[in-house]
Amino acid sequence: MKNVICKKIYLELRTPGNGDFVADIDRILQALKPEYGEVQISIETIKLSYKLLRDFDWKLTVTLVHKGFAWEIVNLERGNTSDKNFAYAADLGSTTVIMQLIDLNTGNILCEESRVNHQVRFGDDILSRIFYVKDNDAHLRELQQCTLLNFIELMDKIQTATGISPDKCGIFIIGGNTTMIHFLLGIDPWFIFFTPYTPAFNRTGFFAGREIGLPFNGLVYCFPSVANYLGGDIISGLLASAMYAQSELALYMDIGTNGEMLLGNNEFLISAAGAAGPALEGGISKQGMRAKAGAVDSVQIVQNQLKITTIDNAKPVGICGSGIVDLLAEMLLEGWIDYSGRFIPGRSERILMRDGEYVIVYAWEYESASNEDLVFSQTDILRFMDTKAAANTMVAFLLDAVGITPDKIQRVYMAGAFGTYINIESGITIGLYPDLPRERFVQLGNGSIKGACKLLENADQLLVVEDLISNIVYLSLAEAPDFLNKMSAANFLPHTDFSLYPTVIEKLKSRKNLESSSR
Repeated sequence: MKNVICKKIYLELRTPGNGDFVADIDRILQALKPEYGEVQISIETIKLSYKLLRDFDWKLTVTLVHKGFAWEIVNLERGNTSDKNFAYAADLGSTTVIMQLIDLNTGNILCEESRVNHQVRFGDDILSRIFYVKDNDAHLRELQQCTLLNFIELMDKIQTATGISPDKCGIFIIGGNTTMIHFLLGIDPWFIFFTPYTPAFNRTGFFAGREIGLPFNGLVYCFPSVANYLGGDIISGLLASAMYAQSELALYMDIGTNGEMLLGNNEFLISAAGAAGPALEGGISKQGMRAKAGAVDSVQIVQNQLKITTIDNAKPVGICGSGIVDLLAEMLLEGWIDYSGRFIPGRSERILMRDGEYVIVYAWEYESASNEDLVFSQTDILRFMDTKAAANTMVAFLLDAVGITPDKIQRVYMAGAFGTYINIESGITIGLYPDLPRERFVQLGNGSIKGACKLLENADQLLVVEDLISNIVYLSLAEAPDFLNKMSAANFLPHTDFSLYPTVIEKLKSRKNLESSSR
């Protein structure tokens, strides 16, 4: 890969002496200048390296990082180590942190590790964490240390798996939402969620990992954000999708703790974002859970009989986001719930009254790992529908802003863990996604980390990122006309306007006809 953002260059330099009094560092900079121009090196890097220079026999490998406007030396090593050029890429999620080790000589992902964000102990939702640190420097330092600990532990796990230590990596690229990057740098994010709703900063530029306490001598780059809710993780995902370079009209959807949407192509990009809550990670339900072993991840109802699958085929422990979407879609199609999401008693032996409200038992006590019935309640459904309505309304808001109808969308990029694993048919059935030809949907996966890898592979993408930041138009939902009315209309399955979901209506008719013929 010729244009990687981090390069290792082997040099054999002229030995000083005999009237040659060029300083050690200047000797290296002069050797690099014909190809790399005015290369920079920090005082910290000089202090870490200068004592070793005379032991190199003037044969050494220089690690360079391209910062967009100049190259910077981040490490010096004895001999020729140019065949070992590594980098980190990470998605700093509010719930889960994922980190990859990349071989920049081949582009291969050598290792991927993940962990639950240590910040979760201060609250599942970001707002709880923001209130915890407000006007309290000690608490802010706690949050920063939690954030750094995620990366330190993941670096350790990667080193255990590969034998490659952090000091062998020259660059670390991070995609994270605006609040997460504030926490990473130890900066209070209060004004992101309080008037005037603006971050302290959008860009970090490049900085040394050791500046914030990482055991890493290379440079760190965080994708810049656009606004309080539209963070660098979405800019990274946008880079991965390349929708900004295509003529076709595309919609980018990342639905998680926050919901972030972008609509556009190579002529324009508009965006909207807002809190979606923990619903899509199972957080609304007592027995909801993240996608891990034992989570119910898919549901079918065949001839009025409910069938489930779980991750790793383990005994069911609870239900995750993809399972919830399947469950609601199948219950709607089978007539176990109505368009408002209310249970219809008598439609199944699994619909029972518990603690004063109806529930659906998706795993009986003898089937579950906990030896108790696993249920999804009427309250759970209504909470989930609020999240689903919010996502649907954000898309409608963007479409109205441009003055087009949903059928004009030619591509839908579904990003994030939820978008990766959800059954597209089920998502459309409940009105989470627009009813479009299924071939228009692309399950992008973790756009945040994919965009980081794309930037690692091509330093020119730094310019693309800056163009994106300058050209994205961010629309505030607080100023959206008729937003609450649109939310109310979307708080049905799939929507109060059936004309928006013709294939869903056909499926409902087909199921009813099938049910009638089987009687």
